[in-house]
Amino acid sequence: MFAIQAEQLSKVYRIYANPKDRLKEFLTRGRRRYHQEFWALRDVSFRAGIGTTLGFIGDNGAGKSTLLQLVAGVLRPTSGQVIIRGRTSAILELGTGFNPEFTGRENALMSGTIMGISPKEMVRRLPEIAAFAEIGEFIDRPVKLYSSGMYVRLAFAVATSVDPDVLIIDEALSVGDQYFQKRCIDRIDAFRKAGKTILFCSHDLYYIRLICDEVFWVKDGRIAVAGTASQAVAAYENYLREREVTKEPVAALDHGPKIFPWISRVRLSRDGDDAPRDQFITGEDLTVTVEYEVPQPPTVVHVAVLIHRNDDVQVFATATHVAADVAPPTCSGSVRLRFPRLTLLAGSYDVSVSLLDEHGLHIYDRRPREFTFDVIHNIKALGLCYLEHHWDVETGAAKRMRASVRPESSRV
Repeated sequence: MFAIQAEQLSKVYRIYANPKDRLKEFLTRGRRRYHQEFWALRDVSFRAGIGTTLGFIGDNGAGKSTLLQLVAGVLRPTSGQVIIRGRTSAILELGTGFNPEFTGRENALMSGTIMGISPKEMVRRLPEIAAFAEIGEFIDRPVKLYSSGMYVRLAFAVATSVDPDVLIIDEALSVGDQYFQKRCIDRIDAFRKAGKTILFCSHDLYYIRLICDEVFWVKDGRIAVAGTASQAVAAYENYLREREVTKEPVAALDHGPKIFPWISRVRLSRDGDDAPRDQFITGEDLTVTVEYEVPQPPTVVHVAVLIHRNDDVQVFATATHVAADVAPPTCSGSVRLRFPRLTLLAGSYDVSVSLLDEHGLHIYDRRPREFTFDVIHNIKALGLCYLEHHWDVETGAAKRMRASVRPESSRV
């Protein structure tokens, strides 16, 4: 059983260069086209099970708000349909839903009526709404006088007070202070535990990871990635990092005639499995195998390996000439660099390999960004890598108990 079923949702807007073009098109009854089409959303489908929390992430203008407005019924789709089971309450972008000329109290009553709640019942709930919103006497003043924070406080209080089966939240927490955000998250968590279905859109990826069971990355009006919070957020973060960095291709060395050593092959695999891989899980073993040719043995060679994240952050670099326990090879062969229990967190990474002389100074050959691999993780952690750690929690009672025990133990 699904609380929400969205099938092939699309929304297109007609953009006219000037108002006269709209009239011209109307007078020609569509025989001549004076507009351009902008697809805010195209062929988006998803399903939300009862009691699940779905997250939506993406850039501004990607189509997230349009999608939520279609689900909430604020907009009509150009094509496709939405089926919702149960009462729906929505907190959409600032300015949606309230009449600016009405007072906060009047808007709350009107919102309840729209959602099918009797005025008498809404009057009964008003004290709870006012208490949560904490806007004081402004509850009886026109909404047009509210700050953005006051507006969202009231909107959130109203939307969550009507006991909806489906709650839609579009960036409502971004304009609130930390105190209000904490109270909102507590209420959202209570809704989740009560088995409500929640659609949650936010640019704060921490909240997305924290409360969402499944996440959709919306890009250019389409679903780019759908999956667990870790998978979708990692893909989106990779995209953001790649946008920030403009990589200039680095040409491999032209070593001319085959008289100097060169790299013949680079591959990544899991330890104990020679099959090449381009995806690993945090905690797995990763092995980098570098095969090379030495045309005039014996010639001492060293191998260097460098790992970059896709935003050009240098993660790690090492080489055989800085390792005390590695005897440098002097003829054709291969070396393996093992990373037991890979600590890297989700992201996209590049491996660069170089072949060096006996001093580690001259570069015989190099393969910049020879291999790209992805790391995924299903653990609750943020950052670049997972550091082994342990927590020790001491309560006041435990401290007092130890304080009373120490003197006795010292006398023993």
